[in-house]
Amino acid sequence: MKKVLFAAFMIFAVFFIVSCSGEDEIANALGQSCSVEGGETCSDDNSQILICRDFSWQVKKSCNLNFGQYCRQTESGSYSCTDSGNTTEPTDPTNEPDETEPTDPESNDSEPADNDPTDNEPADNDPTDNEPEDNEPADDTDTEPEEPVVQDIETCAGIFECMAACTTSECSSKCYKRGKTEAQNDYYERNQKCPTYTELDDLKHCQELYVKCGIKGDTTYSTPYGHAVIDGSFPQIHEAGTTSFAQGTYIAAFVLGNFGLSGNIPDPTAGDATFSMAYLNQTGNYIILRQTYNSNTATGKTPDVMFIIDAHSPGTYSVGLSNKDNVQMIISENIENEDDACDHGFGYGFVELSGAGLTETYTVGANTVNIKGEVDIYSYKNAPMYQGTSHNGDITNENLVACQPK
Repeated sequence: MKKVLFAAFMIFAVFFIVSCSGEDEIANALGQSCSVEGGETCSDDNSQILICRDFSWQVKKSCNLNFGQYCRQTESGSYSCTDSGNTTEPTDPTNEPDETEPTDPESNDSEPADNDPTDNEPADNDPTDNEPEDNEPADDTDTEPEEPVVQDIETCAGIFECMAACTTSECSSKCYKRGKTEAQNDYYERNQKCPTYTELDDLKHCQELYVKCGIKGDTTYSTPYGHAVIDGSFPQIHEAGTTSFAQGTYIAAFVLGNFGLSGNIPDPTAGDATFSMAYLNQTGNYIILRQTYNSNTATGKTPDVMFIIDAHSPGTYSVGLSNKDNVQMIISENIENEDDACDHGFGYGFVELSGAGLTETYTVGANTVNIKGEVDIYSYKNAPMYQGTSHNGDITNENLVACQPK
């Protein structure tokens, strides 16, 4: 059988910027990580104004508590020490959560990558440089009123696009204010509410928001790039490496769908040669469901479909590339030349899992795994729910290699 390179073994190793929000106590802690360079917030006790530098919260200014100064956010969106009142300010809506960061695929045997994000240590800032002279509170009476902001940004994605060009928190705040009411509401819910949701309907709505608010990548690849219907019942889990048509218990195609301009799942010319099976990865901590072709009777058929599952009880699970997704689905080329390996797309949505195989510790044998659902397919070239090094929906890199449109 052909050797198949899956550039899609992507289990829970984050390779983008470490998040600064998602939980207020983390977002407001001095020295903790953050993602909006130049963004500001108040410390937990409102005694300091913090600024995001080198992706960690650092002291910008210490407020003089003896004179009744406390950190607060002004109407303009900036932070000040000059008004008294020891009350906690609301979270800045322009601090982005990192709920949808894609994980790093590894082109090996489905083992999770061992990437350890670099800790960002706070700089040794001297807060005394920002103290008011003579221990007197600063005087803001000469501050000129800001001009009203025109709400000319129509969508949540437009707010993000505007912010992508910003280098200061004031700029980001202005982008948010320029958003129309619906755009601001979508932005706020995506950033502040979605990380706290637990109900399935809310989580599905948030997946839609991540796409709606995202910045598109290469629009040669449509969004979504395709759609798949999934319905399979696997009667047995095999040992790692059991991938041959002749080696184990298999079923017919369990994924039907399309992608790109003319790509079909499975290969429509494969006929009865399409088969699927369940097996463990090398360390036994993930279940792999794979749909491929019998090379003895069908050669050159493509694409392959693979699910990597980290679920230990029946339920409905999200499908995506985030480290919070328990299921990852990749549609890959079935090729011999590893240098040309690529993926047509990845699944994004929800599936239902059931069966005796979903135990705390996976074991081989007659342990059933059932999967059912429908998901959209997106290309790495245009995945607006994620943001790669290009700061838009094109998340391709040396591991996330997208196939040409088909």
